[in-house]
Amino acid sequence: MNVPNELEGAKVIKYTQNDENQKLGLMFFEEQDGSMLEISITALAIAKYEDENGYYLFMCDQNWEIQDDHQLESVEEAISWAEKNFDVNEEDWI
Repeated sequence: MNVPNELEGAKVIKYTQNDENQKLGLMFFEEQDGSMLEISITALAIAKYEDENGYYLFMCDQNWEIQDDHQLESVEEAISWAEKNFDVNEEDWI
């Protein structure tokens, strides 16, 4: 799948490669029947909404669907946060 230029209306500024074999993290969701759904986070994207201050670090699955996000003040802060929480280095960003 191609890297989207926007995610949920926010312009993508930087992103990591999205490889289904790359597991940056796991998210668990409880289904209505009580079973657990496991989703792998395979890519990160830093994006900005035109009408908002700050930036969003989006945690995405292999289809570039956002599973979670974290709002930060700057691109540099987002890169640093990703490094601490996902072991993503500055050179991993495209």
